[in-house]
Amino acid sequence: MDLLKTKASSFRTSCGIGASEAINLKSLLLKLNIQTLFWPLSDSFSGMSLKVNPSVRFILVNSNHVIGRQNFTIAHELYHLFIQDQFEPHACTIGLFDAKNKEEYQADLFAANLLMPEEGIADLISEAELKKGNLSINSVVKLEQYFSVSRNAILSRLRSLRLINAETYSLYKNQKVVQIARSLAYDISLYFPGNPYLSIGDYGEMARKLFDLEKISESHYMELMNLVHVDLNTAVDDCDFVPADKQDS
Repeated sequence: MDLLKTKASSFRTSCGIGASEAINLKSLLLKLNIQTLFWPLSDSFSGMSLKVNPSVRFILVNSNHVIGRQNFTIAHELYHLFIQDQFEPHACTIGLFDAKNKEEYQADLFAANLLMPEEGIADLISEAELKKGNLSINSVVKLEQYFSVSRNAILSRLRSLRLINAETYSLYKNQKVVQIARSLAYDISLYFPGNPYLSIGDYGEMARKLFDLEKISESHYMELMNLVHVDLNTAVDDCDFVPADKQDS
């Protein structure tokens, strides 16, 4: 586990991310030039990744899963793309922490350390509460909101760090996640599915380039854009144009 902690810390450093700060995954995917597609899939399928060469990487994420789980899927796939040796594409079911499957287990550990660094957790919790070794539900919700992860993910992480005991883990896991977050005035979108057909990366740019170079026909270009639910016939008309000199600075 210490090895995965070190790898996650080194990966953060290589990406210019502080040791304790939350990660904006969409910005990171753009920075790393990873073409990412969110698509409605069966519940048992969390996602998958593909690496053609060091400069061509792809991630598929199940948009039917809640946002917090989607984020863990992305971090899990980053392990496969950047850390794992001799990686081969395969469907992943994340968050199982199944030690029988070495690479999937290590990918889960990497994702937990990457998204929820111990230093970041310590920064958000009072010293008195940390010493108690059993965090309040208010602190748990604060942590899952800050790191944008699911209740299951933060509870598993806190349990592994011995910041909650087994009894508290079971109690918080069975509580109504959305209701508690709403009662504390937090944004509850984290606990619902989202991002259907969202594309992150230069997919559209590459499709347009192929069309401009006459490598593909106009109908093929439109078909490629329709795959990510972009209707080129209405894409411009549906946008409210604001002149540059009228835009907010």
